[in-house]
Amino acid sequence: MKKVVLVTGCSSGIGEEVCKQLIENDFIVYGISRRAFQLDGLNHICADVTNKESIDNAVKQIIEKEGKIDILVSNAGMGISSPIETTDVEDAKKLFDVNFFGMVNVIQAVCPSMRERKQGKIIMTSSLASKVGLPFQSFYGASKSALDSLGFALNLELHEFNIKCLNVLPGDTKTGFTASREKQEVETSGVYGEIMQRSVGKMEKDEQTGMSASKVAKVIVKYCKKKRMPLQRVVGAKNRILAFLIKLLPVKLANFVVRKMYA
Repeated sequence: MKKVVLVTGCSSGIGEEVCKQLIENDFIVYGISRRAFQLDGLNHICADVTNKESIDNAVKQIIEKEGKIDILVSNAGMGISSPIETTDVEDAKKLFDVNFFGMVNVIQAVCPSMRERKQGKIIMTSSLASKVGLPFQSFYGASKSALDSLGFALNLELHEFNIKCLNVLPGDTKTGFTASREKQEVETSGVYGEIMQRSVGKMEKDEQTGMSASKVAKVIVKYCKKKRMPLQRVVGAKNRILAFLIKLLPVKLANFVVRKMYA
């Protein structure tokens, strides 16, 4: 019997690539995004992860038609660039609503069906930024750190119901995410202006020369097909080495290295 997969944030970047590869591998694929989106073989539903009612309705619609959701790939996300000191708290809340609470909404919607069937997989797109503080990306990194912690706790809570959870941590990835990142307008002559422009500029250059969305999607699809999953997977050999070094180095030294990278 074909597996039914729900992918959020399906209309671009990693989410779109995941949908394409799942369809190629003969999964039944449903995609959720705020804007209308068409892809051969994809069953698309317009819904907003920050709107619990719309997500509940979308999941209900899928289960009524297919009888199940075997796998959730929770991928919707956004980013902002701004100094912590001057970030509008409402902007930070908006980011957490999408990156963290949006995922919570989808997880809560699919869990009852998975739990009743005593099987399922939940795969969440986190980020290597969850492992280390990045200048002017603090709220994005914090939201992904919260997501990692959520994933670990989910594995403990859902173990008895045979539901497995995986956090996928890409590093720099070339997608439209770079262009869509919201940036606070900071005067070049201001306290943070020149520092932020230089730092964020280096990060965005790294993103646009980074791994492809297809490579990240390939890892996600691999675990959709496999019976067993790790709790966490960093994507890319270079990124796995970096994650290991971050874990190995004293916190102060790791922070110093990051500062030198983006100074």
